[in-house]
Amino acid sequence: MRAAIFADQLFYRQPGGIGTYLRHLVPGIAASPSVDSLALVHHGPEGERAFQGLDKVEEVRLPWRRDLTGISWHTVGRPYLERCVGRVDLVHAPSLVYPPSRASLVATVHDLCVLKYPWVFPTRWRAFHRRGLHMIVRRARVILVDSENTREDLRALTGGRDPRVRVVPLGVEVRFDPDDDEVEKVLGKHRLEPGYILYVGTIEPRKNLSRLARAYATFGAEERRRCGELVLVGSPGWMGRRELSGILSLGGVRWLGYLPQEELEAVYRGARIFVYPSIYEGFGLPVLEAMARGLPVVTSNSSSLREVGEGVALLVDPGDVMDIGRAIRRLADDEGMRNELALLGRKRAAAYRWERTIELTLEAYKDALV
Repeated sequence: MRAAIFADQLFYRQPGGIGTYLRHLVPGIAASPSVDSLALVHHGPEGERAFQGLDKVEEVRLPWRRDLTGISWHTVGRPYLERCVGRVDLVHAPSLVYPPSRASLVATVHDLCVLKYPWVFPTRWRAFHRRGLHMIVRRARVILVDSENTREDLRALTGGRDPRVRVVPLGVEVRFDPDDDEVEKVLGKHRLEPGYILYVGTIEPRKNLSRLARAYATFGAEERRRCGELVLVGSPGWMGRRELSGILSLGGVRWLGYLPQEELEAVYRGARIFVYPSIYEGFGLPVLEAMARGLPVVTSNSSSLREVGEGVALLVDPGDVMDIGRAIRRLADDEGMRNELALLGRKRAAAYRWERTIELTLEAYKDALV
């Protein structure tokens, strides 16, 4: 089998969840005996490579502008990928960008946020992603989703069960554990006192950080001392800068921006509680990543976050500022609960393995060619 994967996110400055997905998926796919060659197709910088030394992987830079390519793909269904990569048997679209080809299409639909909460997207992107989803639903031989929740959302969209749709959860990886000296050095660099409340993820409206900050703003001085600072880590996404200005004006909230992985691991180590009150997620990878690092979690009781967090995290109504605040106070004041949730969370996260993601994806490739 000669396959191609559209891999633009690997070349973003902050690759995000889809970049993490591709970083783990590609080496596993390339290592499979059933794959003869794998083309990574992208609009990245000339000469830049996402992987070094991977047998069977060819990285192909598209010669067109990213924005114009996407518009052309979603409107007229041209140009075909074959113009740049030659003949392929299968194309994998890992997001709602539809890359046209004569080959069989496998697509990953991480969530249907653009349909359910269109207001969290800039206007110019709403139609683009809706069109991509429409093309994928029409043309994909197999559709992969990260969670049962996203499968149910797709069923509501298509009006019933679709045999092409299968759940392929993502995996969780802890790449290294920094020693105490490294943790102290990083926390000192960012002027952090251990025991803070931590959020890690993109800064954008659907992450619900405005309500989280308002919940923290209701804490008195003594409560803030007990609970620690509210620390946000992540780069601004769509409309993130606008939201940040309002959040930081409330006081008591620290934003560290994007951190390299080495520093991020140390910042995880210094936290007492992880909080992720997102309005809607297709999987909730940041929640599982925090659990894998032994942090007790407060997260939403909706979308896929209930799926990954039920029974091992404190679940809150993401629309209720007071509910978010109560959960943070409760967890901050109860060491026994923190220890119990940390243990349960590690066990839950351990069930999500990238090896399983790769195995199920390869099965989808095989079935798409039948």
